[in-house]
Parts: sequence; structure tokens; C-alpha cells
Amino acid sequence: MQTIVDLLRQSVDRWGQLPALSMYDTPGSSLTYAELWDYARRVATYLRAEGVGKGDRVVLWGANRPDWVAAFFGIQMLGAVAVPMDVRSREDLLERIGEQTNPKHLFLGDEQQRSLTVDHGPVTRFEGLPVLTDELEPLAVDMASTDPSDTAELVFTSGTTGNPKGVILTQQNIISNVKMAMTAVNPTPKYRCVSILPLSHMYEQTGGLLTVLAGGASITYLATLRPDIILKAMTDVQATTMFCVPQVLELFQRGIEREIRRQGREKMFQRLHAFALRLPFRARRPLFRAIHQKMGGSFEFFLSGGAYLYPEIGRWWEGIGVKVLQGYGMTEASPILTTATLTDRDVSSVGKPLPGIELRFADDHEILVRGANISPGYWNDPVATSLAFTDDWYHTGDLGYLDQNGRLHLHGRKKNVIVLANGMNIYPEDIERVLMAEPDVKNAVVLGLEDEREVDIHAVLLLDGDAADPADIIKRSNQHLNPHQRIRDYTVWPDENFPLTPSLKVKRIDVIERLAAMRAPVAPAASE
Repeated sequence: MQTIVDLLRQSVDRWGQLPALSMYDTPGSSLTYAELWDYARRVATYLRAEGVGKGDRVVLWGANRPDWVAAFFGIQMLGAVAVPMDVRSREDLLERIGEQTNPKHLFLGDEQQRSLTVDHGPVTRFEGLPVLTDELEPLAVDMASTDPSDTAELVFTSGTTGNPKGVILTQQNIISNVKMAMTAVNPTPKYRCVSILPLSHMYEQTGGLLTVLAGGASITYLATLRPDIILKAMTDVQATTMFCVPQVLELFQRGIEREIRRQGREKMFQRLHAFALRLPFRARRPLFRAIHQKMGGSFEFFLSGGAYLYPEIGRWWEGIGVKVLQGYGMTEASPILTTATLTDRDVSSVGKPLPGIELRFADDHEILVRGANISPGYWNDPVATSLAFTDDWYHTGDLGYLDQNGRLHLHGRKKNVIVLANGMNIYPEDIERVLMAEPDVKNAVVLGLEDEREVDIHAVLLLDGDAADPADIIKRSNQHLNPHQRIRDYTVWPDENFPLTPSLKVKRIDVIERLAAMRAPVAPAASE
């Protein structure tokens, strides 16, 4: 297995008649491995007739669906380059990406096509792709036409102002990461996955699509991300696993806890949960049978990545008998660098480096990595490439350390570090974790705000309900912080949520800009 097409071909040879992909609640959408292979070959034939050839860029912009996957594989069969865009992107990002890549063709969802105001080139709707390709002759795939060193896709940084950076990912980058991931969790045909993260996100694409397909498992896509629909889908397909971000785990947990409170069983649950944590893992599940039935009765584990997972959330799920495998990575790593496994988990860490990953730390504790999965650089951007990639090492911008067991722990982002007037470094993520332990805090962002010659630690709080007292929250939190970490001032965020990236991380720069506007003095009204 050297290329993405190799991966699918091998899976077809082993599991051709097994279910591969389906769209939940959409009759006739299911594809076996063999049907996916033929569909992708017909898409390749269609693209070739549209003038797409080796090295040409093709945009993929739409919600997850089997047609997205068929288009992706069809692109790879021609040796063309996929350019995935997050479903929530706007047309201005498409314009900036188009200026850099000059795409030969665009695959768009109905909603994305309706949002366009100008012509961006030849467009095909995902929803119309089955009809357009149904009568075409499947392409005779030349397995030798794609080399492992060929560029497989360009993944542009999400939510970027100005010119976004396009991460170059080669066939070897992605396939090496799939092989690494399979040493941590080796999927089999018994696994049934419900997919909720966008396929434009490399964590879902490498982990939740390619690694899953390499093991013969099945994937179900959803047309909506409402928690009640997700849970119903998990039940209907008897899901065993799901790739997710920590916010999903928190939303599910809160929904379950609300139902427990509604039934007046909160204290009983808390006592049972505390007792379960002292039991062997296999003995916990029967104690929470009703919860497991709500999730389909077969669910085994979450794979969590993309953002920091608060250990309390991980322990909650582990306590009821659901394993949580936390990992760490970034697009430039295709994307997985470290992960826990089914037999080696610690919810306070992001796991151990995968086989083939070399990891070391700079003097300031920045994490540096190298391996076959690391991108060769940024598309047509030698300056950004030279800054991020030096002597074969990629500078992640994240701070961390390895514990005595070889597990990686993260401090936070290097660019987020607050430097006090006395030169002491403060990691805002450490303070945010203390704030998030407060039951009335849904989310928090900690910033260093300059006040004349001083730098004050300022908390921006997203509260759960109007009854919460932010002053009390700050007072209690400060009791758990060292003197130099203590919060001096706070702001209550006025909206229902912070601005988020596609991977549900807080856009700190947007919070800073909004906070500056909120704190700006109001100009006096002009007198008449």
C-alpha cells in the first residue's frame, strides 16, 4: 500500500461485498467497497472528459456524503490534486484559494453552489454526480500512474484572513500516517463508524475515512449534526466508534446529565460513577446499561482530537464504560502524531508518539517533529516553509513535555503564552482548565491585556445561564491558581458561543478584536 488508490484497491480485493459508506436515513445511498471503487472510476472518467489530468487541482466543497468520497478517490485515480474546503467556508476563501491553485474543476454541494455570486469555473454538484456518471464506463485505473512522492492534496488553513497557507500532502505523507494509525487502533469489518467531522479536516479524512476503509469497516454520514439525530443514528446502525472533537464529548455528557437530573437520580449516578472508577473497566458497562442502550448498545470508544480534552470529561466517559482515545496532531503531519490506544490510555495526556514519529523539544519547550507523514511545506510559499520546516524538523508551535511513561502532555500554543512584566511566562490554557472546572462555565479564554506598563491576566467567560455569578467564579478559581496566575479582571461574553474554527477551536484573534471593541470608550454624542 503506497498510494491512496492502492489503499482502496486492496480493501476492495479483501472486502468487496461488505458495506463501506452510507448516508443516514437516505434510501439507496449505501455503497459496498466494490460499488465505491466503480463509482470512483466513473467519476475519474467524468473528470478526464472535463479536461482534468495529472497534477490538476480539483476543489471539494460540501458536506460529508458518499459522493464526496467517490469524487476524492476519482481525483486520486487521475493523479490530480484534491483541494478540500470546510463546508462552512465562504466564497471569499474560495476566491483566495482559487487564485493560488487555479483549479480545473469544482465539486460543490447544493448549498455551496447557491452561495456563489460569481463564476469560479466548471462546477459539478455532489447531489447530481450519481446521475452524471451512471452511464459512464469506469476508468481503467493504471496503478503505476501515481508515485508516492506525488502531491495528493492541498489543505488550506481554515479561518485565515489574507492569503491562507496551503499544506502540501503527498501520497506517502497520508499513507504513512494511515499505517501508523493502524498500529494504535486496527479497524476491522466489525467496526461501524458514524462520521460527524468534516472530511476536509485531515483528522476525519485520515482517521475516520482512510484508516477505517483500510480495515474493512463501514461509515455512516449524517445530513444534520443535531445531538438527538446523532444518537438515533448511533442506535440504528449500532455504531461502535466515532472520531470527534472534545466539544462533542462534552455536549453528549451534558445531555445525559440533564436527563439524569430530570429523573431525580443525580446523587445516585454520582455515587455509582465514583464506585465504577474503582472497578476493572469491563465491570463498569453493566452499571450504566440504560446510557449504553441510548447509544445503540454496541458503542465502544471515542477517538478525540483537534482540541484539548479536559481530563474530567475523559474520566466521566471512562467511568461509564466508554473508552476515550485522545490524540494530537496537525494538518502538516497528515495529521496524527500521538495517540492513546485501547490498552494504554491516560486522559490527562495525548498519548505516545506513533511508530516512525521522531519528537524532540526546543529550549522553550516547543514540540518539534519529523517523520514520513510530515508535509514537505506550503504551496508556493517558500518563506512560510522555511520558517516552519528547518533541518527536516517541523516546528509545531505547541508547547509540551513527555512524562516518565513516554506520554505527551501539552502546555498550550507558543503564541498564546502571556509574558508578565517580571518576565514570568503564563500558559493561559492552564488557567482556562481551572475555569472550565466551574459548572457554570461553558468555555473560557484567558488573555494578557496590557495596562500601562503592566500585563494583567484577563478572563473572558462564556457562562451557562443567567444565574451564574462571574465574580464568584473568578474568586473560587483564583484559590486554585498560583499567585502569578491569578485573574485580575474578567468579561462575560455576550453571545451564545465564541467564534470557532471548523475544528471547533476558539478563534482567539476574533475574541481579542471583539473584546477591544467592547472595552473601547464610547464617543460622546455630537451636540446639535
